[in-house]
Amino acid sequence: MRSYDRADHLAGRRSRSTTIPATYQLHKGPVSVTNLRVSTRDGTVVLDPQVPDACVMSLEEDEAVALRNLLTEWLWRRR
Repeated sequence: MRSYDRADHLAGRRSRSTTIPATYQLHKGPVSVTNLRVSTRDGTVVLDPQVPDACVMSLEEDEAVALRNLLTEWLWRRR
């Protein structure tokens, strides 16, 4: 499911986003469930775990392609 981020749309920038169910673990803490929000803003891929006090990671195109290639390689091996 894709939607447009309302704040970016109102600011005049078009942003696509989707949410993926994920788990997370703060350093040495319990494993919990969250939504990983993945969006694009001005050509940058943004990964936001939507966890209070957690960082948001931004990837430029080259870094996003490297991550895609790595995930494809890892998932391909699992077959």
